[in-house]
Amino acid sequence: YLTATFYDLLKKLYDECNSKCGARGSNCHVKACVKDCRTTSTTYQPPRYHDPKCKSIVQCNATLPTLAKYGFVLGDPERLNRDGQSHTKRTCRDFCDVFKEAFEEDSHLVKFFKTIDNFMFTIRAPFIWLNVALWSLSLFYLICVMVGRLDVLHIRSHLRIPSSHKITAQSLLAAAQVGRLAKISYLQP
Repeated sequence: YLTATFYDLLKKLYDECNSKCGARGSNCHVKACVKDCRTTSTTYQPPRYHDPKCKSIVQCNATLPTLAKYGFVLGDPERLNRDGQSHTKRTCRDFCDVFKEAFEEDSHLVKFFKTIDNFMFTIRAPFIWLNVALWSLSLFYLICVMVGRLDVLHIRSHLRIPSSHKITAQSLLAAAQVGRLAKISYLQP
């Protein structure tokens, strides 16, 4: 259950980060990059390198508290915030885009969680099927006792009187036979 909880918390983190920083109309989405930034100006596959004047994820007021709420921190804030090197600068929108890719159906994270679920079922499968088989056997035995006598199954009853093997389940349930069966000491409290 730990993997499902971890996945749910990551999904909540993504939803909260996306609503505060990654959604269109949010401050980070609109104002993080300058007008001439290469990542926003091209319509085709944009490069990942920002203009040195763009605001990084470290300068966002909403990201750090959101990450801290879920137990995460920025590993190297200086590297993410360097003004002179644009190849290491990342914005909130970049973070949300990468996070979004992690939850797609063919991502490694989703495949990893599905593999864990399959592994857990493979480990538990023999015990599950053994449990099903034993309960089925118990139910079959109970049905046989309710329908027929035990001596048909060659199972000896622990009643030692000679007429005990002639008692059927239907006769035990019949109200008219209660007086005759009251003589059997086994059925008396």
